[in-house]
This record gives sequence, structure tokens and C-alpha cells, in this order.
Amino acid sequence: MDEVSSLDQHTLGVYRAILFHKEHDPERLAKLLSCTTGQVEEALDLLTRLSLLAPSRDSPGRMRAVNPSLGLKVLLQREERELASRQQRIEQNRAALAALAAEYTASGRSGGLDGAEILDNVDDIRTRLEALAESCTRESLAFHPGKALTEESVEAGRPLNERAMERGVRFRTIYLDSVAGDRVTRAHAQWMAERSSEIRTSPTLPMRLLIVDTTAAVVAGLPGQAQPSALLFSSQPVVLAMRALFEAYWEHASPLNGPGDALPGGLTPQERKLLQLLASGLTDEAVARALGIGVRTERRIVADLMERLGASSRFEAGVQATRREWI
Repeated sequence: MDEVSSLDQHTLGVYRAILFHKEHDPERLAKLLSCTTGQVEEALDLLTRLSLLAPSRDSPGRMRAVNPSLGLKVLLQREERELASRQQRIEQNRAALAALAAEYTASGRSGGLDGAEILDNVDDIRTRLEALAESCTRESLAFHPGKALTEESVEAGRPLNERAMERGVRFRTIYLDSVAGDRVTRAHAQWMAERSSEIRTSPTLPMRLLIVDTTAAVVAGLPGQAQPSALLFSSQPVVLAMRALFEAYWEHASPLNGPGDALPGGLTPQERKLLQLLASGLTDEAVARALGIGVRTERRIVADLMERLGASSRFEAGVQATRREWI
């Protein structure tokens, strides 16, 4: 979510003029306040983003001043949401940076990556993953940021999963929200759940990740990482840091076969994340990529949200979404 500037005296002057003088026209406001129309329009934009202006019911297309007491409450709620969001990002970044710090320290001791192995072809990756699956004794944790499962991939992996489950291994896996309606994925989730394993979904995932017990972590899909390639970490500080990253996402993910936490306006977690990504300035293409969906699907969701918000433009949709605490 974009940070919004604090109120300055000029912006307060525009707010005061609308509040007390019931003046809305930018040119007349500029004349009243002895400033330019451009300065007034910048102040109106900031006041709208701060939810101190709201669409007028009496004069469609115009904005009205929100009661200052309510405006203060809205501002405080927004600050609290941003603080919580920043705290979550800090925790996730702390885990990722802890992994980098551990590798940096190891590199200083050995002159290279200690406890890390580069897997740069598909056969090596599959061979190593099969060996890790057979060695797992307690828990397997995974991020799957790709598209829905195929029947072939499920059938290929089932013998490994069954043997692991016979050894008492518990699986916890997070997929993208975009796979929640897929028949094959839901059937696989049900099969796993019946064997004391869990699948959840998240609007976005940072990478492809597999953690085996506390002994190994395999990472793929990082920005700038060649495809197909993966990094295998066996350094315990790195593996524990990756596990902390997984737990941070797991806490906020939704059960695949469950309703999840209720969100304002009946939003799904995917819809809320889409609004947040658009508010941060990402393009349709970047948003679709982050959510694991096609651009046409992303634009269809945007159009649906605009209709539900009663908005005729994306700017108005952002205003309405903020007012309703959807973002």
C-alpha cells in the first residue's frame, strides 16, 4: 500500500474551505485561498486518499468534506492497517535477510557458499528432490507459486507422498489462491487432508520453496534466477530462516477447503491483494503475474470489483475501496 503524505497547512486550508464554506469548485477554491488551481487539485487528491473527502450524494461527481472526528478515526484506522502490514513485511524480510546473512557469513569463512548447492538442470533437481522426499522423517513444508496441479504430476508424486506418510511425515503446503477452484488440486487437497496433512492458499508467494524437516531447503523461482535451476541449502541457520518465512505466510493463508477469515465487503483474499497491488502502482501485467492468473482474468476481476464499488474509473474505485476499508 502506498504511503500517503501528512496534512500540510495548504491542504488543511482546502479542507477547511470545503467544510465551512461548502465550496467545491477548484477555481473558486483557488481564488478563495489565493493559490493556483493545480495546487488545489493536488490538495483534493491528497484529501481523497486520506478519506477526508467522500463522494457527494446530493451532487454526483463532486466530493464533500467528511466530519473531522470521523476523518480522524479513518486516518487512525488506516495508520493501524499500514503498521500491521509493515510489521508483516518486516517479519518476512527479516527471515529472508537472516538466510542471506547466514550465507554471507559462511562465504566469508570458506571463500564460497557453505552448505549450498546449485542445481542447474531438471534431472539434477528431480533426483535431489526424490532423495529429499525419501529422507524426510517429520515434516515437509512447501510453497507452490505455479499454476494448478495436473493429474500427471499428482499421480507421479503420490507414491513418494504415501511412503513418507507411512513414516509419519506431515505435509503443509501453500498454493496460490488462483488454484482454489481447480478440480484436480481440490481432490489432491482432500486426499492429503484425509492423511493428516494440510493445504492452504495465499494471494501471492515469493518463490518456489521446499523445506524437509530442519535439514534442507530448496529454493527456485527467485528474481534473476536462471530457469530451470534451484538452490539447495543444508546450513541449519538458513533452513530455520526459510522455515520462519514459511510460517509467516502459513499464518495468513486460508484453508483450501474452508471459508477462511471474513473480509470486508465479502472480498476474497485474492481480490483484496489485487486491490493492494493496484494501489501500489503495479500494471495489470505485473499484478496478474504476482497472483498467478492471466491478464484477462485480472482485468475481469477488476471490472467486477468496480461494479461492486459502483465506480466508473479506477481512481474512483480506489477511493471507494479505501472508504469501505477494503484496502
